[in-house]
Amino acid sequence: MVVRALIDLSRPFFAALALLVLLGAANSQGQATATLSADVVSEFESVTLTVTDRTRDASDPDFSSLETDFEISQVSTSSAVQIVNGRLDSQKKWLLELMPKRTGTIDIAPITVGNSRTNGLRLRVNPISDRERDHIARTAFFETIVSPEQPYPQAAIYVTRRMLYTSQARIPSMPQDKQLEIVDATVLPIGSRETFREVRNGTAYYVMQWRYVVFAEKSGTLKIPGENARVAIYGNQFRPQVRPIFAPEKTITILPIPNEYPRDTPWFPASRVELTQSFEPANTNTLNLGDALTRSISVRARDSYQSALLPLELGSIEDLRVYPEQATVDSVLEDDRVWGTQSRSFNLIPVEPGRVVIPEFRLTWWDTEAREVKVSTLPSATFSVPDPRGNQVTADELQGFDATSNVPPSDLQAGSRNLSPWIYTLASAAVAGWILALILIYLNRDRLVPRFGRKQQSSRIDFSPIRHALAHSDKSTLRHAILHTISQHLDVNLVTARQLLVESSDGHAMLSELDELAYNNSTREFSYDLKTIQQVIDSIVNNFTAGPQEIGLQSVLN
Repeated sequence: MVVRALIDLSRPFFAALALLVLLGAANSQGQATATLSADVVSEFESVTLTVTDRTRDASDPDFSSLETDFEISQVSTSSAVQIVNGRLDSQKKWLLELMPKRTGTIDIAPITVGNSRTNGLRLRVNPISDRERDHIARTAFFETIVSPEQPYPQAAIYVTRRMLYTSQARIPSMPQDKQLEIVDATVLPIGSRETFREVRNGTAYYVMQWRYVVFAEKSGTLKIPGENARVAIYGNQFRPQVRPIFAPEKTITILPIPNEYPRDTPWFPASRVELTQSFEPANTNTLNLGDALTRSISVRARDSYQSALLPLELGSIEDLRVYPEQATVDSVLEDDRVWGTQSRSFNLIPVEPGRVVIPEFRLTWWDTEAREVKVSTLPSATFSVPDPRGNQVTADELQGFDATSNVPPSDLQAGSRNLSPWIYTLASAAVAGWILALILIYLNRDRLVPRFGRKQQSSRIDFSPIRHALAHSDKSTLRHAILHTISQHLDVNLVTARQLLVESSDGHAMLSELDELAYNNSTREFSYDLKTIQQVIDSIVNNFTAGPQEIGLQSVLN
């Protein structure tokens, strides 16, 4: 009986509790609401969706469900707090400008706002007439031009995005520089926005265009994104209305690397390749041991860009030490086509006398226009390196050469026996006369007249290029500055300038350290300062301007 009485007494309490829960749930459901500015619109007309939240939940709503049927062009928020009948009332609003993507009936599902959900909505979108649709299409529109439409990976793709409109359209402000973002591709803008006029089918249009060059990273499909803009359309017996125009997304196919391209060769596509080379010193066929010969190679590739260029390498060359310098790469625009450029110099130093062959340079590439494998080459070069011991011709150079092919062996031997005494006599007389001439020059050295063109004072040397190279810690530039300073002051070529530097013990040590730092990419500091370099060059200049007569005579007397 007691239990039954307790149950009877608790029934009103549980009923009240259940009612409070239901009211709370209903109140929570009603704390977030959604409204439309209009229930019926025409095609290309926008509608404003307002979402209001009174739950004081700081989280933003999830509007992703709207993207299926609408273009969300603008989102704004506002907050308000007020006291009504002594109660605090706060609310936050989100206003979304929606552009329907289709005609017909569109159901807007409830939107989640924190722990609450809005009510569902329904919108009716009526299609416009064919006449009005045609008028909009002729008044303002986008176009996207892609060339070529089936390119290769890492080859240039030229993309032009244009907006055309007549005097009956009012367009929004458009940026001078507009970005184009494409997944799995490098995009480089070509200049800024261009404007001009064009007539199509008898209609005059204003044109704004943006141009880009695109380099796809891999084969497959590449999607060029679309865009939209809202323009005001006038005339043709229609009231002015704001209408959107669209540039649809464009998909192109990136071809795979052709099977005929060598698999062991790095992929390098271009529509044209230009190779050039030069040597310093130029127009010489002879090098001395220790002399530096610089081979400079340049490549220009049309419809390629600097990051896609293959590194210029020479590899090892027999009887030569190869010291490559830093490559210079760039991308330039010529006649609306992009060119990738690269230049690199290689310092070649012979280490053995004889005949040295610098092999030809070969570059394999794929012609994107002819669609075939091509090989561009630079010719080889041959140089003679004399033996400093006096053996000017090596045994290898004599192979295959018969100097007596037109002379009978017996006659040649007889002639040699008859001429030998005379040759020895003449040679002895020449040596005696040379020694006598040197002795006479030495005895009259005080009356020697200085030669014209020979700079006598080393204090006039211009060390500013060396000072500039030291200030920038550029080892390669410093090396060239030292050689050019000696060359210009003494009026000799670079080969002779280097030979003078090598013949000096201090100069040889300085050049060896500089070569090691410049060509081995060492981070170690150069141990010579400007004052020390000046002293080395002054010593070389003073020795050189002493005159070859005195130097030669001293060597004879010693």
